[in-house]
Amino acid sequence: MNPSTKTELGSLLRLAWPIAVAQFGLMALGLVDVAFLGRVSVTDLGGASIGRSVSFAAASVGIGIASALEPLASQAVGAGEHGRAWGALTRTLHALALVWVPTVLFAYGITLLLPRLGVDRALVYPARMYLLAQAPSMFLFPAFLAIKSFLQAHNETRPALVAAVVANVVNVVACALLVQGDAALVWAHLPRLGLRPMGALGAGIANVIANFVLVVVVYYAALQRREKNTEGAPTLARVFSLGVPMGLQLAAEIGVFAAVGVLAGLLGEHAVSAHQIVIGLSSFTFMGAQGISSATSVRVGYAVGEGRSARRPGLLGLAVGAIYMCAMSLVFFLVPAFLVGLFTKDASVVATALGLMRVAMLFQVFDGVQSVAAGALRGAGDVKFPFWANVGAHWVVGCPLALLLCFRFGMGAAGLWWGLFAGLVVVSGLLARRFIVVSRGHIQRV
Repeated sequence: MNPSTKTELGSLLRLAWPIAVAQFGLMALGLVDVAFLGRVSVTDLGGASIGRSVSFAAASVGIGIASALEPLASQAVGAGEHGRAWGALTRTLHALALVWVPTVLFAYGITLLLPRLGVDRALVYPARMYLLAQAPSMFLFPAFLAIKSFLQAHNETRPALVAAVVANVVNVVACALLVQGDAALVWAHLPRLGLRPMGALGAGIANVIANFVLVVVVYYAALQRREKNTEGAPTLARVFSLGVPMGLQLAAEIGVFAAVGVLAGLLGEHAVSAHQIVIGLSSFTFMGAQGISSATSVRVGYAVGEGRSARRPGLLGLAVGAIYMCAMSLVFFLVPAFLVGLFTKDASVVATALGLMRVAMLFQVFDGVQSVAAGALRGAGDVKFPFWANVGAHWVVGCPLALLLCFRFGMGAAGLWWGLFAGLVVVSGLLARRFIVVSRGHIQRV
């Protein structure tokens, strides 16, 4: 029997809000890095921005493999097969361990190409140092996401929320000591310890410490759900068959944002710093949409596992995601200078960032819609179409237009962002329509 719209909406919101708050906590980890680096050195901030973009893009396959657990666990729990859900988690963690070393090597290889791409050499060294320092996070963060998905499938959202809070406290202390050194102790009226500022390198080390805390907290909670009988658990091949397309989809999306980050580096340290600040703010609000996306994926997965229609939970998720992102756009419209001023006082960076905020007000609405639509399709086990949709929208439409507007028409960083906007408009329409088509009939379990 299908739940009523009111019941389904209530279940979605109860699941979404703690996931969203936890996602905000995760994003705050990166914003803390930006805040500390922005007060130490524009060069370190710009370099770490590039390093973060490269590492996140390289880790997209691992993040995709972690995302495979959303349909596997939620559909299993919906069908009452809890042992199968635990087996899916252990297989997913095994798969993440297998792809970690190739991921790190690939990311480092990209940094070797940065000078040839024309990135300012002053930015290359801090970018490489940040990336190498946070290399363990390329396993730890996807592992955290996988364990979080397992817990969400069991309607347990508190562990991820607790993990995010604890990790943020640890991250603030670690960033202060490692990025600023003794300057942070003097600011806090504490005696000096002989710590030298480590800039981007220190931010990378702090990132690893915070991600380790995330994994420890949620894994302890997941152990309480451990099942000995894992009969029917997916094989590694099945995890890869679902996770790799999801990872490639994410790579297509992240890759274009990473490429824009690198291209912003060609415009100088002020442009890349402004880009990092605005992308950080946009990513922070996007975490709410990600929470709604994850909740929608779980609710759609439950429906598929129970053998009922998945259309209602999917469409409700899309509506809630669109309303939330419209509200966030209003915040960007009302107080853009205040938000940018939280991260830098450099006049040139502020001026560029305010121009980018005008674009961000519009594109984040479509970014939210595409995120929730992708979540609904994940819950349904549809992983191939979103990949091709992202490739077409971002790399055939968005990226070429960004290059044209930035360099041919001289619009600078704003041109890059208008290109991103165009890609998001296309992909959000494609994914939303795809879910409407898929949910018309019975959806097979993965």
